[in-house]
Amino acid sequence: MPALHGWKSPPKRLAVGFTMTKPEGLHAHVAVCEVWTAPGGWELRLIMDGHGMPMATVVRSIDEMRALVGAWRVALLEAGWS
Repeated sequence: MPALHGWKSPPKRLAVGFTMTKPEGLHAHVAVCEVWTAPGGWELRLIMDGHGMPMATVVRSIDEMRALVGAWRVALLEAGWS
């Protein structure tokens, strides 16, 4: 996606789409879907155990954001996360 002309602000974290955990032995893994500002929309980032994942994308509408957050959440639920 091309940057908006004149958009110079650094990305800012806005919200958490969800937080999920997956037990493994005596500890649990943590997945967080973060919402960040981006030129022309919002960037969704899936962070697992504090590390960024290749799962990051920019969406342009609230409906698209909600759908993608929901899809990522369902995929993690199906993989044993809660």
